[in-house]
Amino acid sequence: MSVAEAQAAELSLERPSGLWRDAFDRFRRNPAALVGVGLLLVLIIAAVFAAQLAPHEPNQQVGPLSTNPAGPGGGFTLGLDEQGRDVLSRLLFGARLSLLVGVVSVAIGLSIGLVFGAVAGYIGGWVDTAIMRVMDLLLSVPSLLMAIGLVTLLGRGMVQIMFAVGVTTVPIFARLLRGSILGQREADYVLAARSVGVPGRRLLLGHIIPNSIAPVIVQATLTMATAIIEVAALSFLGLGPGDPSLPEWGKMMADNANRLESAAHLVLLPGFAIVISTMGLNLIGDGLREAIDPKLRS
Repeated sequence: MSVAEAQAAELSLERPSGLWRDAFDRFRRNPAALVGVGLLLVLIIAAVFAAQLAPHEPNQQVGPLSTNPAGPGGGFTLGLDEQGRDVLSRLLFGARLSLLVGVVSVAIGLSIGLVFGAVAGYIGGWVDTAIMRVMDLLLSVPSLLMAIGLVTLLGRGMVQIMFAVGVTTVPIFARLLRGSILGQREADYVLAARSVGVPGRRLLLGHIIPNSIAPVIVQATLTMATAIIEVAALSFLGLGPGDPSLPEWGKMMADNANRLESAAHLVLLPGFAIVISTMGLNLIGDGLREAIDPKLRS
């Protein structure tokens, strides 16, 4: 067998490669990203199987009322709160709320932001200018401050909170997709598609957006972590869900802020849960960014 034949045979055995396959291969070789996946899996398992994993119902009184609740021990892994409820059970059920808040908030911001970003980037002109000036105006207001204003206007409740947090992420996704589309709009494959008469709508939805969506996916992962933190912050400021029985991590911290010296576990444990969940999402987002961005490939 000649050298040329050997090279041809070797090339024929190679599996087809592409952006997402290469990105996946790089992602699974990233130790930090795998740690993030593990932390996220812990959050998902806690959320999905909370009813099976929790030793008690989240609002069930299993111990005495106390202004100075005891810490872990006495048959309760993480102790009790001031109303005699099991802290571990409330943390597990709180994972459901945190995961729901992160997913729904990002879905709201992503769906609205993609529409504005795609329209601005593809049409351009005065439409692009008008949309981007509105996005700049929204970005000029701190996201937490905007969320506080929206919750105050709409009222307290999980639906209102998720909508408020989702709206604060709209300009982030819109500007990111718009910039990515501007980079793809004059690419060779777009010019070729236009030359053969591909309709603009089909060109945008079938070709430009799929090739521009990668940085948006990375940002969505990072924004989900921010959404969990902002909802916890709203609850800590007294703007969380109106139902006092909801086992929301930020509300658990706010309700026990004055017991930091006497019962620190009631504040530190939900805070630790928030840190773990956001750390996992941030590690996954950084891993995706390094896997997809060609400038960061080693």
